[in-house]
Amino acid sequence: MLTRIGAPGSMGSARPIDRQRVDEAVARDLGIHSAITTPDAIDELPTYVERDFDFRLRAALAPNVDRGPFVVMLGSSSTGKTRSLYEAVREMYPDWWLIQPPHAGYLLELKNDPPGRTVFWLDELQQYLGGREPLTAECVRTLIRRGNVVVGTVWPSQLGNLTSASEDIRRLMRSAVQISVPAELTTAELNQARGVAERDSRIRQALDTRDAGLTQALAGGPALVMAWEQPANPYAKAIITAAADAHRLGVHAPLSEELLARAMFGYLQPKQRVEPARVWIEEAKPHATKPLYGDVSPLSPVDGGEPGSLAGYVVADYLAQHLRRVRRTAPVPGEAWQAFVRGMDRPSDLRRLADAALARMRYCYAEPALRRLATDGHDAQAAIELADLLIRQGRFEPAVDVLRRRHDADPGDDAIKRRLARAEELWDRIEKLRLAAEAGNPAARDRIEEILVDCGLSDDLRMREEQGDLIAAERLVERLADRGCVAEIHERADQGQVFAGEALADLYVAWGDIDRLRARAKKGDRTAERRLSRVRSAKARAAAAAIEREELRAAVDEGKPEAAVQLSALLFELRDLDGLTAELDAGTEGAADRLLALHTATNTPPEWTARLRAYGLNADGSELLGPDTFPQ
Repeated sequence: MLTRIGAPGSMGSARPIDRQRVDEAVARDLGIHSAITTPDAIDELPTYVERDFDFRLRAALAPNVDRGPFVVMLGSSSTGKTRSLYEAVREMYPDWWLIQPPHAGYLLELKNDPPGRTVFWLDELQQYLGGREPLTAECVRTLIRRGNVVVGTVWPSQLGNLTSASEDIRRLMRSAVQISVPAELTTAELNQARGVAERDSRIRQALDTRDAGLTQALAGGPALVMAWEQPANPYAKAIITAAADAHRLGVHAPLSEELLARAMFGYLQPKQRVEPARVWIEEAKPHATKPLYGDVSPLSPVDGGEPGSLAGYVVADYLAQHLRRVRRTAPVPGEAWQAFVRGMDRPSDLRRLADAALARMRYCYAEPALRRLATDGHDAQAAIELADLLIRQGRFEPAVDVLRRRHDADPGDDAIKRRLARAEELWDRIEKLRLAAEAGNPAARDRIEEILVDCGLSDDLRMREEQGDLIAAERLVERLADRGCVAEIHERADQGQVFAGEALADLYVAWGDIDRLRARAKKGDRTAERRLSRVRSAKARAAAAAIEREELRAAVDEGKPEAAVQLSALLFELRDLDGLTAELDAGTEGAADRLLALHTATNTPPEWTARLRAYGLNADGSELLGPDTFPQ
């Protein structure tokens, strides 16, 4: 092992108010799960089982000549990533200061005058990356240039969502040494564990657990799952499921009893709702908060920052991750959506809720979340997204009002200024087209519908195409293909547009539609002739697609954003409407666009698809008829 850094007594004698020595830090306070208990257990933690990556971790933690290390442990819940990091940091930097920042703003302020000889402990790194003031790559660089150590842990799925949305977060993560922590122990690690089990009964009991890995069993994972699957009463299951669904939608803040009671309504049967909400909580809490092994429980209370205060409850990581898989495509009840959107105060939680609602086409919940962000949170990007949503529904007056209010609050915001001018220009364009439509011009009505589809992007390209812009014409065909407008692409191909013929042939290849390709080839379509050789037999295509679909779905569960887009595209190519609907309910990136494109490309009535595109779905996945049915 590498030697520890620093010598005892080399720090000052006075303890700064916001920090402690590394070797005095309490493991539970640093995010290490409580472990199962046995009659002869004495220590708080079971004996550490050495992992194959330990040497690499310690090498990564060793300081460089001109800067300190930045290390991130990447792994799912209860895989041992926090424990391994704790053991390494404690061994190498025992007498350094340790700071566990309450939020990213603390670090952003501290970077102006950073301390030295300090370990910055960022367990649950996503909490520092997703807020209104996210941790920046510049901030971390400043800290480690002073020789400090910055360490963190994060789930792959959460990291994937964050890096797909921010270039700065991608830059930050590229600067980190990432240590991957597998969910399962290797053969060498299991042999090490069996040796440790001879003197530690907790390790021995965990090894005997058949339905979970060692680290998961130590954290009480099977018992947590059992507590949800076989609850004492329906209220206990409802409160645990509501908390887990909140986590699935991106809520990380503690959930108050009042909020949980409002959310629970959607998980209870009518006869169970007759009792007052206070009875639901009284019935649910004893089971949901009961310690199972050590103090591991499905829901854990979180203080409100003062003695005797309760901010709310958080769901156990392992259980949240388990239910994320089990309930991956399960729709969240409308009552829960409303409770979360109305009850969240943290902008970062509201932002994730809005993204989750948009990805699932639950626009009736995205709208109030974006409105709160735009008004209460002064979020310019939320104002732009809200305006785009309103424009797609033809609600230009409230869209312009949102942007004007944001512009009045910050006249120097160029993005808002441009978006406001664009919204007013589209509104004017629509009004002129409506007059033409009322005068009996059917093409004007079609243009209005297309402007609402994508806020005028396709219509802009059409006008440029009319002026002879060939690049605009090609880009328009690409947009038409993305939207599934097969009929128009077919018409353009018949008119001799080469790029339209290529787009149509590529679509037929993706669908495995050899009959249509042959028909076009017989008519002299050279592109169709060349594409015929690429079409696999239906049997071979189905076998390959089944394997690819499962591989991509597994990659999506691991948090790889590129896999989400690829999975949605594959399901579109397979014309798998049920599969796309399931991925939509799971919030998979790209599923909404591909589902709409598939409806457009098939025989779905255009007016139904237009309404779906504008207004989305109810919580249960049923059709939402219009803005009058939006929850208030």
